[in-house]
Amino acid sequence: MKHACKRVSQLTSESFDRDLSLAEKLQLKLHFAMCGLCRNYHQSLQTMAGIFEQIREHDLKQDIQLPIEAKQRIQSVLEKEK
Repeated sequence: MKHACKRVSQLTSESFDRDLSLAEKLQLKLHFAMCGLCRNYHQSLQTMAGIFEQIREHDLKQDIQLPIEAKQRIQSVLEKEK
């Protein structure tokens, strides 16, 4: 993977967690104009993020929650990881 593609994939991922600077947004747009692989990667991440958001909204509307036993198992595993 080229250095530019590595940086763009990092920025693409970060764009879902924070607002990118104007310079970073420009860097992405310029690179996407030249690199179809990175453009496809970005579009795939956007699609997945949209799907996850729809699932989250559906679960919130349905008031779906994990059973207490599942929450306890998750908490136990996380505590072991510390």
